[in-house]
Amino acid sequence: MKKYGLALALILGAMILTGAVDPAGAAEKNMRLGWVVARQADHPYTVAAETFSKTLTEKTKGQVKFDLFPGGQLGGDKEMFEAIQMGTLDVGVISAPVVAAYTKILVGTDMPYIFNNDYDLVYKAEAGEAGKKLLKKLEEKVKLRALSFTFQPFRHFFTRKEIKGLDDLKGLKLRTMQSPVHIDIFKSLGMNPTPIPYTEVYTAMQAGTIDGFESDVIGANASKFYEVSKFITISGHFNNAILLLMSMKAWNSLTPEEKAAAETAAVETAKASLAGAKVANEKYMQVMKDQGVKINQIDAASYTKAVKPVIEKYSAEIPEVKEFVLAVEKLKK
Repeated sequence: MKKYGLALALILGAMILTGAVDPAGAAEKNMRLGWVVARQADHPYTVAAETFSKTLTEKTKGQVKFDLFPGGQLGGDKEMFEAIQMGTLDVGVISAPVVAAYTKILVGTDMPYIFNNDYDLVYKAEAGEAGKKLLKKLEEKVKLRALSFTFQPFRHFFTRKEIKGLDDLKGLKLRTMQSPVHIDIFKSLGMNPTPIPYTEVYTAMQAGTIDGFESDVIGANASKFYEVSKFITISGHFNNAILLLMSMKAWNSLTPEEKAAAETAAVETAKASLAGAKVANEKYMQVMKDQGVKINQIDAASYTKAVKPVIEKYSAEIPEVKEFVLAVEKLKK
């Protein structure tokens, strides 16, 4: 027995020296973190991924480390979401509308015009108690660790013709995501929502297959949409939420101290992404102006009135939507 005890001690000593395990007994974790957009320094997905990985590594003194996989190297949002559920991917920065295919819990975050194009309001709602309740329910439903919402610029209308009022939207062929909620929203504004892949937007605008699309200004700049759309209508109809998600396998591998550090890192990630979204929005709006794009403001009152039936419909169908919308209204007051 003494011989085996000595051998085990020698093996443990070697592991400590090589960094495989520390003297306190906490094994070093190497995790994979993926997101779909290219590694653009000021893009909210990149800001979220890099802030979380850097902060958690620092707070755990290197015990938790990350290999980063931007640009969809590990698949699209859907593939990464499913990989996180299965435990084959540790962490992902995932677009919330993708999660709608699995549960309707987050539909409330897509309700139109509830945030008034106000970054601080969307942060208070999604980083506050209302958002935390949604993340808790999401965890229970899809069996993963939902660490936080993160943020990107609000979405606006990019069109071939100038939009001066609600009447100008009547019959407009607008590219939209393949989302029942989004289709309902744009129909309520009088448009003809046309789901096509995002990668086809540029050529569809060139050919006149669509009259416009909706996007945040970062994505529009990256795809050079200023070449095919000379008008932006500042709509701010919704702010596509982004989620910082961790697999339960990865979460359960953390010590209590590391879990606390991960929660703190998630809070810092939300703050950093909000600040980055504000700066990037201003930066790329100026790029659009420099490229000759005309930017119009709208009177949101008529738009808000037009979409009210959509909010009422989903509030009646989904309890979480009603609860979230009411929470946002309370924050406004």
